[in-house]
Amino acid sequence: MMRKTVLGLTLAALTASAGVFAASGRDPETDSRAQERLDHDTARAAERTEERAVRYAEERARIEERTMAEPDKAATDLAKLDADQVRDQDKAAEDAAKAQENFAENSAKEAEDAAEEADKLAERDDDGGSLGSSQLMRDLGESEGAEHDQDGYPVRRGEVVGIDFGAATLDAARARGFRVIERTRLGVLDREVVRLAAPAGMNSLAARKVLQDLDPKAVVDLVHYYGLNLTAGGKGKKVSGSPARRQSTGKLAVGVIDTAVVNHPALNGARIVSWQDGLQPGAPSAHGTAVASLIAGEGQATIYSANIFRGAPARPFTSADVIAEALEWNLAQGVPTINMSLAGPRNAILDRLIRDAVARGTTIVAAAGNGGPTAPPAYPAAVPGVVAVTAVDKDLRVYRYANRGRYITVAAPGVDIIAARAPGGYARFTGTSFATPHVTAWLARCRADGTGAAACTDRLRRTARDLGTAGFDDTYGFGLID
Repeated sequence: MMRKTVLGLTLAALTASAGVFAASGRDPETDSRAQERLDHDTARAAERTEERAVRYAEERARIEERTMAEPDKAATDLAKLDADQVRDQDKAAEDAAKAQENFAENSAKEAEDAAEEADKLAERDDDGGSLGSSQLMRDLGESEGAEHDQDGYPVRRGEVVGIDFGAATLDAARARGFRVIERTRLGVLDREVVRLAAPAGMNSLAARKVLQDLDPKAVVDLVHYYGLNLTAGGKGKKVSGSPARRQSTGKLAVGVIDTAVVNHPALNGARIVSWQDGLQPGAPSAHGTAVASLIAGEGQATIYSANIFRGAPARPFTSADVIAEALEWNLAQGVPTINMSLAGPRNAILDRLIRDAVARGTTIVAAAGNGGPTAPPAYPAAVPGVVAVTAVDKDLRVYRYANRGRYITVAAPGVDIIAARAPGGYARFTGTSFATPHVTAWLARCRADGTGAAACTDRLRRTARDLGTAGFDDTYGFGLID
């Protein structure tokens, strides 16, 4: 009986040691060098543990066959075998602890390096768009322990989100170990968004695959993080005085899904209606204030401001679920035109909700992105039906870090644009973020007289002044909106 107990404990200990290694692989899809090394160590440790367990079982079986013939020698050999296995187990535990220490040290160093790189990018006059898209976003959500999707974009750890799950799907998900975190009813869009926590030990990518297999017809995706660095170039250069106001007139009703908007003289003529859920203490405000001031300069504006961002002022971020709620709020206000000067990866949930909003007659205008000429399409600008805006300078040359692609609708001035500076005064801003408000205002004026979304978008395309290659092209779309 004692020998069987020792055997059970020893095998359990070896299995636990392998589990320590296996559990330590937090995100198998990340490109982190620290993660790659940990994954390698984990795999090697699991192999060694399995080999030792097999050898132990085989050797023990051989010894026990001699128990009746040589009981004393068998007992001695078994005791030695168990002692060797305990030493192996102790060594495996030490290796696991060492691997975790190395991972923590290497991860901390990589985080420091990433933070330094982000600081360098923030100090530049542009956003470093030529470095690509997912690379610029990798650190977003880091404070929340983000994982990364198959393309390197940050996502919320251990979560998935779906639309309109049936009761049977949710029951099957619960049976597989999923837990419902939140169910949000979007009344205007007539959708229910469900957030689920993945089972213990399962990352978000694997969790998405499980849910897609459970219900192939369901709309399921990860909870992606989004930022401003792909649409806004730098912090803006402070200037003296105030800009000359455009002579545009008319009443504008515009939704602005962005950072918070603070009081500023440039907004004195505008009415600001804020989303209460976005009124968070210390919320970032620089970007939204600048964007709102550009819209306010286009006419008598009512701006429905939905702050969706959190995090450090220099690197604010948001997530797909928050964008969905802000979109629903704007639609509930009856806003006909919505400005979204943010960008990131495609997300099936946002894709569906934005297309729903467009289908019901809402005009959505989004920044085309500053990922650079070779960057992949930026979303939500590239969602079918969205008006995607690129930026040009005073000489009508495309902004050097602007995205290109068939999804570009039109261009507008977006280099060295003077807009409100949240701390006070004014600054020059560059990026597709700051071209987008002009087109949003144009469309809002068109919508103000009751013209439908499709008719206004068609008029926008026909009004655009052709730039670049004759006709529509991937750089300027249909052309410039003066």
